[in-house]
Amino acid sequence: MSDIEKIQENLSQVNSTLDQLNDRVSHAEGQEPPPYVALCAAPSTSNYWQNVAEPILRSGGGQNKSDIVQDLGPLAALIGTWVSTPQNGFNVMPIPEATAKNGFILKNFYYYEEITFSAISEKVANRGGTDEQDCYTIFYEQRVFFSDGPQKDQLVHAENGTWLHLVKTQQKLGAVGFDPMPSPPAPNPVPPQDPETAIVKQVSVPHGNSILANGSFTIFNGAPSIPDVNTLPIGAPKGFDELYGPNVANNPNINPNAVLQATLALTPADSVVRTTFIDVDSDNNGDVLNIPYMRSHINVSRFTNQLWLEELTSGIVQMQYSQNITLDFPQPDGSVIQFPHIVANTLRRTS
Repeated sequence: MSDIEKIQENLSQVNSTLDQLNDRVSHAEGQEPPPYVALCAAPSTSNYWQNVAEPILRSGGGQNKSDIVQDLGPLAALIGTWVSTPQNGFNVMPIPEATAKNGFILKNFYYYEEITFSAISEKVANRGGTDEQDCYTIFYEQRVFFSDGPQKDQLVHAENGTWLHLVKTQQKLGAVGFDPMPSPPAPNPVPPQDPETAIVKQVSVPHGNSILANGSFTIFNGAPSIPDVNTLPIGAPKGFDELYGPNVANNPNINPNAVLQATLALTPADSVVRTTFIDVDSDNNGDVLNIPYMRSHINVSRFTNQLWLEELTSGIVQMQYSQNITLDFPQPDGSVIQFPHIVANTLRRTS
């Protein structure tokens, strides 16, 4: 008997055994089938099975469940696809280079991007024994492209990650968790979620960085006042500033937030009805992990992200953000100079 014939005979025996098992198994309406049947049976759309053909990240990002959308808090407004125009975003990117003066160069450029946010249609529960913390989650995917120059329209950056809105609540009893745990031992009332760590951003970057940043949100009427930022290296000799140009607020090499401020200036202040401000920081009980090469040459030591969601009288929602990644460059004398790597952009939702 050939190897192929042996395989065919074995498969025939397995199928015969499965048929016998399935013939012997019967279960009442609403009861789970035995585990071996669940493992062996073909996917089903009956009431015993979840329809695995339906994606977890559904079109509309979980908007078919009003309670989930409500508990997403400020993150619900992110659901959808957002794009920017070619000259809206600016990136200040220091790069170590051994042959360059002072050991680094700048690759600063205008960029445009697309970000898609979609929500999990259920909560994720962290159980603490007597109470629990529910995570209401949106996933995002980001693609960034050069606006001009020799690499015009080429992909320069991509990442994915999640945003979480954390809510403290009663822990449910048992593995399924329908009924709330009685008090005692459960606390009454449940201690509230710390508002300073109610928002979480988790980032996965193809450079080999994993980032966890915690923070808060505020909602207020009217337009925001977007602050200046500064990209000049920290703890560096004065000569290191030369590549950045004049130290003035309208120079995006120094203050990338200038592109946000300029865009906001084109939007009349009275047309911004309401602003949601989200602010997260890896130094706020978070962390940044880097692969060994990154730790040795350009270690990421801190991550901050500020985001403004601006509701306009026209019904348009505008998103502006400023992100600061602190890069630690080791120096020949053993010291470290910190270089802010700041990006800022304005996007509008298309769907």
